[in-house]
Amino acid sequence: MVDIMIPLSLQMRFSILILCVLLVLCPLFGQTQLVSDNFYPAPMEFKELSSILEEKNVKDPEQLAALEHGALLLETGLRQYTRRSYTLAGAGTLSIEVLTVPDARGAYSLLTIFSDTPPQPGPPGDFYTAGSGSILSIAGNRFVRVRAAAGDLARRVALSVTNRIGSRRPNPPALIKHFPKDSCDPSTVRYFLASGALRSFGTPVAGTALAVPPDVEVAQARCASAGRNGTMTLLGFPTIVLAEEYFNTGAIFPRDPSGGSDVYTRQTGPMVAILEGNFEPDSADKTLGAITFQYSVKWIYDRASQSRTLWGVPVQLLGTVVRSLVFVALLCLGSIAAGIGLAAGRIYYRKRFGIAESSEFIRLKINED
Repeated sequence: MVDIMIPLSLQMRFSILILCVLLVLCPLFGQTQLVSDNFYPAPMEFKELSSILEEKNVKDPEQLAALEHGALLLETGLRQYTRRSYTLAGAGTLSIEVLTVPDARGAYSLLTIFSDTPPQPGPPGDFYTAGSGSILSIAGNRFVRVRAAAGDLARRVALSVTNRIGSRRPNPPALIKHFPKDSCDPSTVRYFLASGALRSFGTPVAGTALAVPPDVEVAQARCASAGRNGTMTLLGFPTIVLAEEYFNTGAIFPRDPSGGSDVYTRQTGPMVAILEGNFEPDSADKTLGAITFQYSVKWIYDRASQSRTLWGVPVQLLGTVVRSLVFVALLCLGSIAAGIGLAAGRIYYRKRFGIAESSEFIRLKINED
C-alpha cells in the first residue's frame, strides 16, 4: 500500500468555491436578453403620465400603408411604426410615435418634411425641431414625434425616448452642405429621398413636379441674391455619369412665360443644380457658381496582391508564424510571472500569520497488491 498525500491549502479551497459559483451562474448569464424595441418611458418616470391610453406596433406593409402619409413613408423605407398614448394626470393626452427607417438619411428627410422650423442639433436626439406642443427629433435611423398639450413635458419625454434609442451625432446629409451659405436660407431647406415626398411637399420646378430617377437625393431651399429670389433644387446622383446624362436630357427647362420666372441649371460633379426665380443672368451665375464639388483621391494598398518572399517563404506566412511565436512567448512569460506571484503570496501569507506547514492532507490509498 502506497500513500500519496497532497496538501489542501486554504487558497485551494477558496478557488474551488469560486469555480463552483461560476458554474452555477453561467447559465443565468446566458439567458440575459437586451430589449431594443421598447423606447417608451419607464413606469413612474414622469408623474404627469397617468396611464396608458392606447398602444400600437405595426410592421405589416399593408397596415403601414394605411397610416397617415403611409405611401410616402413606405417609399422612404418605413419598416416599423410604434405609437403609445398616455392620459395626463391633469387633463389632456400625450402621444409618442417612433418610426424606423433604413438609415439616418431617411430619418433626417422625415424631420425636414414634417417640420415647420429648421432642424437644430440635439439633444433631444441627433437633431430636433420644436413646434407648438410637439417635439420632432431623430436618433440614428429612427424618427420620434412627441405631442403633448402644453409645457415642457413633450421635450422631457422626447429626451427620455431618444436617450433610450441612443444618439450617434451624425452630420446632416452631405448634399445639404452644398447650398450657397450667402444666398440660401438654411431654415427653408427640405431634404427628399423619394419622388412621392417631393411631389407632396416639394416646390414644383417650372410649374410641374420634378421627375427624378430612383436613388437620387433631392434638396430644396429658398435663395436670394441682388434683390432677386427664388428656389434652388439640388439633385445628388450616385455617379457623375448619371448626373451628366440627366443634365443633358432632362434638367433643362424652358422659360415659363405665364409665371414670369426663369430656370437656370448647372452640373458639377455628381450634382445638378436648378435655380428658378426672377434672377438676372449675372446673379444666377454667381449663385450657381458658388456650388462646387471637390474630388478626393485615396490610395488603397492591397496587401493581398503582394507576393514578396523572404528566405524563400512568403512574407505573409512568415509574419503569421512570427506573430504566433511572440504570442506563445508572452503567454509563457505571463504564466511564469503568475506562478512567481502565487508562490510569493503563499510564503508571505504563512510568514505573516505564523502558519507552519499544513498538516491537512488528502490521502490517496493505492493498493499495490
